[in-house]
Amino acid sequence: MKRGKVSDTILDRSVFKLLGRRGNTSKPAYGQDAAHIHSQGWDTLAAAATGSLAVYRAVNNISAAGGAADCIMNTIIIDEKSREIRLKEIIKELDRQCQVVGVGIAGGHTTVCPNVNSPVVSVTAIGHKLRTHQKAVAGQDIVMTKHIGMSGIRTVISHKRDEILNVLPEDVINKAFAADEELIIAKEAQIFIKQNIDGAMHDASEGGIFAALWDMAEYSGTGLDIDLRHISVKQEIIEICELFNINPYILDSMGCLLMTCENGCDIVNTMKQNGIEAAVIGKITDGNNRIIHNTEEDRYLGLPEQDEIYRFI
Repeated sequence: MKRGKVSDTILDRSVFKLLGRRGNTSKPAYGQDAAHIHSQGWDTLAAAATGSLAVYRAVNNISAAGGAADCIMNTIIIDEKSREIRLKEIIKELDRQCQVVGVGIAGGHTTVCPNVNSPVVSVTAIGHKLRTHQKAVAGQDIVMTKHIGMSGIRTVISHKRDEILNVLPEDVINKAFAADEELIIAKEAQIFIKQNIDGAMHDASEGGIFAALWDMAEYSGTGLDIDLRHISVKQEIIEICELFNINPYILDSMGCLLMTCENGCDIVNTMKQNGIEAAVIGKITDGNNRIIHNTEEDRYLGLPEQDEIYRFI
């Protein structure tokens, strides 16, 4: 199989179809950001992630599901060749990310395994529900916060900095490289929740904005009508993408939040009043057609593709 997020086709036939619904938790589904666990009056959310920014990814999933993160649990699998100092580095980085999002590490499991070649880190964020996770409804506007490619371009820069500097000034790198705080969506998610708006939320991450739009529509059973020109991307990110023939729309875009509501302009204004960039990028439609409009041509949005970052890692 290809590296990265497993395709929807494989998930359907080899994961979802084999799972039954038992206990007090929701059954996994496309575009479902977090598991909802209801037991004895408590509404708990849980979300898992891996990779270098796993804490941010897991906590963002809790936020997009309509909750707030309380803590994380981690599993660290260390290869036999790694020294203790490597474990310390991993823990320090996890703790640093936790400080950024304001949660603690409640516990976890650490083991040395001969079957891995390098350390593997998995994070599970645990939080509480602030509102019920809703589906998108036909006729609603689609609002996107911030801009695409923020997390993915950090990966490109970390692997190709010297090549970039051969062509572009360092100022371009500095402007393209997002601060950690920009990768967190908790603020905008909680603003949306406090407005008591009927609408869905879904965060963009691996697979980029195209994958996020597909997952949201698939979870809701709806179509899409998107204007590509309204999807915000920094000029500096475009310039770096052009150097390596990267499609920014399928580049890891952690930090973007998709929201649906009847009057998207209202939530855009509310976000801007709170210092968050936002724009209406399209509408939710009836049926299954998922259309992307561009100046030159219209196209149908297809199944999520392998994220561009896997060309560099």
